[in-house]
Amino acid sequence: MGDKAGTDDTSEYEGQVVRTVCSGLNGLVPLEEMQGRKVVVVCNLKPVKMRGIKSSAMVLAASPRLKEGEEDHHAGPVELVTPPADAKAGERVFFEGWQGEPEGILNPKKKVWEMIQPGFLTTGDLEVAFDAGVVKELSKEGEPPKTGVGKLVTVSGGVCKVKSLSGAIIR
Repeated sequence: MGDKAGTDDTSEYEGQVVRTVCSGLNGLVPLEEMQGRKVVVVCNLKPVKMRGIKSSAMVLAASPRLKEGEEDHHAGPVELVTPPADAKAGERVFFEGWQGEPEGILNPKKKVWEMIQPGFLTTGDLEVAFDAGVVKELSKEGEPPKTGVGKLVTVSGGVCKVKSLSGAIIR
């Protein structure tokens, strides 16, 4: 992921600096589909222990949007968010119109992730995007509401996508 050696959230494995990431994707994404590929992760969430293992990032994945009143049984389908083929390990991604310096470790008590995540979606072109109009908390009092949809892009300009789930949510 482009991390420097010796940080709290990294270790060394086969001569590379790595992060351990646990997810709830077991059984939803085949192991072969996870191995040897690039994924997009959120790195500034506070590390959490899952089944006794410290997880230091969250893999972004798409799943179908629930219909009104439908319960989420986390049964799938699920597709991993994929950066462009030429993206480098550790290359930053951002939503168009929202480029800036990333926050440090997000305070879990402020629920920043939970606030902005509902705006994450996939388009009809299978691009990952952010709809600012969905997140009312982004608008400041006395100002017009924030609107617009920005694609999730790499610093080098490529767009992050999913394989087939259009109109999906990203989490």
